[in-house]
Amino acid sequence: MSIMLTGSVKERRHASTMNIDSLSTLDMLKVIHQDDALISAAITPCLQTIARAVDNAAATINHGGRLVIVGAGPSGRVAQQVADDYAPGKTPVMAVTAQEGEGSYERGVSDLQAIKFGEHDMMLAVTVSGKTPWVWGAMRHAWSLGSPVAVITGDAQSEAAQLASMVIAPELGADVVAGYLNTKAGIAQKMILSMIATGLAVRTGRVYSNLRVDLEASNTKWAERQIAIVMEAGGCSRAEAKAALESCNHHCKTAVLMVLTGLDAWKAHELLVQNNGFIRVALQEAP
Repeated sequence: MSIMLTGSVKERRHASTMNIDSLSTLDMLKVIHQDDALISAAITPCLQTIARAVDNAAATINHGGRLVIVGAGPSGRVAQQVADDYAPGKTPVMAVTAQEGEGSYERGVSDLQAIKFGEHDMMLAVTVSGKTPWVWGAMRHAWSLGSPVAVITGDAQSEAAQLASMVIAPELGADVVAGYLNTKAGIAQKMILSMIATGLAVRTGRVYSNLRVDLEASNTKWAERQIAIVMEAGGCSRAEAKAALESCNHHCKTAVLMVLTGLDAWKAHELLVQNNGFIRVALQEAP
C-alpha cells in the first residue's frame, strides 16, 4: 500500500534535512541546533510590532485594563505558563484557554464574555495556524468591542490575522522533521511571549535596573529572594535588607527605595504611589 503525502506536508519538508536519518548522532544534533539558531533571526523583522504590543499592553494596564492571552491546545498551554510566570499574586495579565471545544467559535465568544472582557482590555492571541475556531471567536469578540488585538501566528494571511491590528508572524520555514507539532512555531511563541512579558514588566514598574522588584514573600524561598534583591539593589547588608523589609510589611519595592534613600517605610511607600510604582522615577523625586 502506498501513502501519498498531501501538498501541505510536502511544503513543510525541510530541503536541507532529507538525509537526517543517515547522520551520526552528533551531526544530526548539529543540524537541529543550527536550524534552531535561525528562529531568533526570523523574529528580528517582527521586533517593531512586538514593541507596539508591549506599549499597548502597558498603556492598557496603566489605565486599569487587563492583558488577556488566549490560545488553544499547545498554544494555550504556553499562554497559561506565561501568564502564571508574569508576576506573583493577582495581576492584570491572565490567560484564557480552550479547556474543551477548541473547534467551537461560539465557545470562544462565551469564554471571553465569562470573564467580562471589555473595551478597556487588550487581547494577545497565540495560534500557529490562525484558523482555530475557538481562538477566532475570542478574537472576533475583542475586535467587535474595539479593544486592541495582537496575534502571534505562523500565517500572516490567516483569519485570525485579519482581526488583529498587531500581527506578529515570523517566517520560520519548515521544521527539521515534518510531522511533529510545529516545533519551530512553539519555540518562537515562547521566545516572543517571553519578550512581551519581560518588556511589560519593565514598562509597568516591576523592574528596577535589571532586577525584578515585585517579588512577594509567599514562602521561605521567595522571602530569601526578596532579601537578595534588596541587598543587590541597595548595596546593603543582609541585616539592613531584612530590617527594611520587616518595617514595610515585606513590600519589596518599598524596601529597595528605603535603602536607597534613607526614607522611612511610610514616606517611601507614598513616594512610590506618587510615581506609579517606578523606583527609578521615585528616586528622582526623593528629597
